[in-house]
Amino acid sequence: MSIVALSRQFGSGSQIVAAQLAEDLGWRVVDREILEEEARLAGVPLPNVMHRDERAPSVIESWARKGDAERYFQALMAAVRKFAEQGHVVFVGRGAGFILRDRPCVHVRLVAETEFRVRRVMQVRWVGEDQAMAMIRANDEERAAFHRRFFGVDWNDPTHYHATLCTSLAGPEQAARTLAAIVRAWPWEG
Repeated sequence: MSIVALSRQFGSGSQIVAAQLAEDLGWRVVDREILEEEARLAGVPLPNVMHRDERAPSVIESWARKGDAERYFQALMAAVRKFAEQGHVVFVGRGAGFILRDRPCVHVRLVAETEFRVRRVMQVRWVGEDQAMAMIRANDEERAAFHRRFFGVDWNDPTHYHATLCTSLAGPEQAARTLAAIVRAWPWEG
């Protein structure tokens, strides 16, 4: 079963990389569909899941809504595994690489220089430089906390990934082509 799990820094161009990689391979990108399936499995409205997307609950949330975080996380794991069963999938974030540690999966980390990330966020989100930087900091903190809480890992540790690509150096399109070459040469099991 062929699977790629992209872990990404906010603003690294992961949407471009994922789309190009999937097109080059003839695979499917799974990104927001995970949230829709997670909401269905948890039996809650999509906005509830989106509010928790790649975030660890705050202390107050954990106290006020005991068990909610674990219920959402179980639904997330089930959703990722469901899509993984289909094979030929490129996952974008949501800890998919850690959820699928027991399956043949290429784990990739996309990073970029801060200046590149700020420009991308400004362009995509139509915000100023200060707001883009604040969004990057908040997103990095939330994703780091999510990975610590639910997987017990430092998501920035490069030893968790088969490959780490800097999209600000290579460009998102070249990063996708490089990944496609890696995936085609990968010694898939089963």
